[in-house]
Amino acid sequence: MATQMKCFVLVIVVLMLAGCGANRNTKYAWCDYDSTLYEYYKAPAQKEEFVKTLKETIDEAESENRVPPGIYAEYGFAMYERGKMEQAVLYYQKESDKWPESRFLMAKMINNAQKRSTKTDVGPIEAAVLQDEPAGDTVSPSPSMPSPTTKTTQTPNQDVSGVVEVLN
Repeated sequence: MATQMKCFVLVIVVLMLAGCGANRNTKYAWCDYDSTLYEYYKAPAQKEEFVKTLKETIDEAESENRVPPGIYAEYGFAMYERGKMEQAVLYYQKESDKWPESRFLMAKMINNAQKRSTKTDVGPIEAAVLQDEPAGDTVSPSPSMPSPTTKTTQTPNQDVSGVVEVLN
């Protein structure tokens, strides 16, 4: 009986060790994402390489139908930063469709990308107004439009550098 027990324990230990050394398949195809992300954090100037690897990760994961959570959203944000709003919305929508728990956040991201897209479709003055930024010297007033005058206003708790443009 003791010999049988020793053999049983030995078989269990061997099986456990074999399981530890086995090449475990993961549920998602992360590819080289973690090391690329680490390298990008160390050297942010390597953003192009990171975005390229991110796209490769997505392509490989889609071919295996093992897309990891957050990858579409991260690539969508990279497109958002580049000003490619249609691509950003596409990948935000993919994230929302694949991961229902992200729908609320992705809806907000899609909304932001669409707003930014419409802001870039207007002229520089309108874009500055929409973004709450001063238009600056990029646009000269048209002959039919009166030239703007600049007034400095100050309230008791406001910095003197606040400049308000007023049209005559």
